[in-house]
Amino acid sequence: MDLTITVRVCDKCKRQDRPAKRYTLTPDEGRPIQRDLCDEDAAPVLDLFDLEAEKPQPASEAKPPAQRKATGKKATAKKATTRRGRTPVKTLAEIEAEKAARAKES
Repeated sequence: MDLTITVRVCDKCKRQDRPAKRYTLTPDEGRPIQRDLCDEDAAPVLDLFDLEAEKPQPASEAKPPAQRKATGKKATAKKATTRRGRTPVKTLAEIEAEKAARAKES
């Protein structure tokens, strides 16, 4: 079994502890240039275009999962719905016997 792990690292500072995003710059009549930059190294480029980098949340300040608030009302019981029976499974001999019994009755 082969396992491949890909890690995107900032092309400028080469730090692996920071998440990096891929940015593509395409000059007129030129080929696109791609760079992977962390938020700190991408800040000057984003400032140039009046964009803001997303501020990463520290892992230590993770929010607890949202919990439902109690409304004070009791939930009403759902009415039990009658479910139709399943289709009976019969052998061919049983079906023929029922047909013969109905024919005798009529």
